[in-house]
Amino acid sequence: MSQTLPSQAEIVIVGGGAIGCSIAYHLAKLGHRDVILLERGTLTCGTSWHAAGLVMQLRATHTMTELCRYSADLYETLEAETGQATGFRRSGSLPVARTEARFTELKRLASLGRYFDVPVDILTPAEVARHYPLMDVGRIVGGLFIPGDGQTNPIDTTMALAKGARMNGARIFERTAVTGFETADGAIKKVRTVQGDISCDKAVLCGGLWSRDLAATIGVHVPLYASEHMYVTTAPIDGVQPNLPVIRDTDGYVYIKEDAGKLLVGAFEPVCKPLAVESLPAQFEFGELPEDWDHFALPMSKAMELVPVLEKAQIRHFLNGPESFTPDNKFILGEAPEVRNFFVAAGFNSQGILSAAGVGRAMADWISSGEQQMDLSEVDIARFARFQVNRRYLRERTAESLGLLYAMHWPHRQVESARPARQTPLHERLKTRNACFGETAGWERANWYASAGTTPAYEYAYGRQNWFAAVGEEHMAVRERVGLFDLSSFAKFEVAGPDAERELQRLCGNNIAVPVGRIVYTQMFNTRGGIQADVTVSRLAEDRFWVVTAAANQVRDLTWIRRNIARDARLTVTDVTSGYGVLSLMGPRSRDLLARLSPNDFSNEAFPFGTLQQVEIGFALAQAFRVTYVGELGWELYLPSEFVGPVFDLIEAEGRDLGLRLAGYHALDSLRSEKGYRHWGHDISPADSPWESGLGFAVALKAKGDFIGRAALEALKAKPLTRRLVHFRMQEPGPILFHDEPIYRDGRIVGRLTSGSYGYAIGSAVGMGYVECADGVTPDFVTGGSYEIEIAAERHPAIASLQPFYDPKSARIKV
Repeated sequence: MSQTLPSQAEIVIVGGGAIGCSIAYHLAKLGHRDVILLERGTLTCGTSWHAAGLVMQLRATHTMTELCRYSADLYETLEAETGQATGFRRSGSLPVARTEARFTELKRLASLGRYFDVPVDILTPAEVARHYPLMDVGRIVGGLFIPGDGQTNPIDTTMALAKGARMNGARIFERTAVTGFETADGAIKKVRTVQGDISCDKAVLCGGLWSRDLAATIGVHVPLYASEHMYVTTAPIDGVQPNLPVIRDTDGYVYIKEDAGKLLVGAFEPVCKPLAVESLPAQFEFGELPEDWDHFALPMSKAMELVPVLEKAQIRHFLNGPESFTPDNKFILGEAPEVRNFFVAAGFNSQGILSAAGVGRAMADWISSGEQQMDLSEVDIARFARFQVNRRYLRERTAESLGLLYAMHWPHRQVESARPARQTPLHERLKTRNACFGETAGWERANWYASAGTTPAYEYAYGRQNWFAAVGEEHMAVRERVGLFDLSSFAKFEVAGPDAERELQRLCGNNIAVPVGRIVYTQMFNTRGGIQADVTVSRLAEDRFWVVTAAANQVRDLTWIRRNIARDARLTVTDVTSGYGVLSLMGPRSRDLLARLSPNDFSNEAFPFGTLQQVEIGFALAQAFRVTYVGELGWELYLPSEFVGPVFDLIEAEGRDLGLRLAGYHALDSLRSEKGYRHWGHDISPADSPWESGLGFAVALKAKGDFIGRAALEALKAKPLTRRLVHFRMQEPGPILFHDEPIYRDGRIVGRLTSGSYGYAIGSAVGMGYVECADGVTPDFVTGGSYEIEIAAERHPAIASLQPFYDPKSARIKV
């Protein structure tokens, strides 16, 4: 039955693949009856139709697992709900490892599965053979069996989601191409189509690899790029039984699934073939790209090694279809920073079907409420820097991104392509000091410094990597003498004008109405009391403040500030990040060193903790902030970029006999972990309250009036804490912690670590993680149990504390 395109709707979804249909389904389930979905061709015709249909519950991180494990549950019940078959079946999955390092990775995945209560069996090669008799298990060292995983038919599943959406009131219009959008006052106003415009309150772009160009029509940055993605399907093979589990041979770059007596072999090869979307036909529906056996030869040879019957199998079909990939291999979700009420769900890195249900639910919650209802920080569109839509950057990075799905997920693994993009003023100097650089938001940053005569390059491992000793020396130099960090990538925003104090008071939980020269540590909250930002706000003048945050949060935090200030406020918000470098001098001898460099008085009486002053240093004037993220006496020096190099040289020259050591971001992380300082995106997020995370001291409920989130925070404070961030220290010096390791109390899982590092000053690994108990996480509960941390399926004894293990009273920073 034909429908007439309406001229008005509450929510318009653009794109009729699995993601768009799932968002429509979940919005309708939430009671939104005025939802329209537009598809330029027919449902699934872009990329969903050629998906392999794998449904895997466990991913590399907590958030990705949260999104993906729901799919299996929904797909299992969707046919009964809608009457539309999905083809879903729980045949299980069989990740296998050809190396001991990969087996460790798989066992870490099994540990995460235990936290989520997902059944996982750890298998020997002989046990793998019982699950998959056709496999040459002589090539592997072990594997996992995840019985709840499976596969589904992508087209049928998408149609079931679409039917469910219609059953609950959503309307779907096929053959309705979207040509652009219209905005007004910084918000979405209309969706333009070939059949007319639709005014709307909210729009959701789910256009797959076409999303970047569509979003660009209204200035929204969606950093994704297309790649060719290939799989082959054989003719029927003797011995291929129904319900064989899906093999994931990540060392061989392939997955292999049974399909009606045939085998489908798909690949995530190390170097892929990026594809310019403009090279595709204008009406690209159910389209395929040319076969490329030369490119597919490597993964196919690996598949034949593992499953020898493939050597003589007839290939029935070679499918090559386009998929979109992102610079960090994570999804792009959320409200666009540039346009209010314009949401994006794209860049699924060939994981659209397995994540569609979870993404649909999470996005529907976000669209409906206006805020994230779970921690989506790692997939939030606002994590990207503006430059990351650059096409050359995306093309070069995409060649690597596809393969990263199956590459080893080493701790601290660095991307290799599309570098360098952003450099601090000290880059070349640090390079000559043997710095090993890592990349964050495009910034090249010194992660650690190799000793003379050694190569500053990573040798990855799940234990102590090759930089462990060097970082230990940097760490202890800061604890015992003085260390120098280049923190120039910090994001810095100037908020200036007559209403600056008033608006920052509305945005921040702590009291910003402080004297000039004071620094305030504070969070910004959403209306549910979740931590939206973790920043310092420094008062430079009566009407001028600086907000400083992490490099990775530059766009996210700037967007939050600009979006939430009153529209009639008399102020400006300026991103001054690139204009200033930051040199951080930390350690008990930092005051002695600064006294050599500056005529200013750095004594505790003249320059107390939590204050800032303009100082002379070398030939420059700097803003000196007495703060710390390492738990020692120290100052951060903010200098106009052109002065950073000469001041750095002077600090180095004057600090030699004081034991000055250059230190990188790995030492910064180990120092802050040892001191128990939180890291936004790991230890705190929009899903965490300050009461749970131990940051209640930075919330000034008594000292100030209303601010965003206050009502929710007051209500949360009145309730018992059933979830709480706890510090952990390993009892033995050997184990290494990263994040997402399960926490056991008296033999029962009560939480997971959110971050971990090595505490060089205390001689063992340390971490933080949320512990949960329905009856309350009281001090007695924390100290009264026996704790273990599970690392790669092995438990290790740990000590729990509500206070950090290093300098719990913070005496060292205030001397």
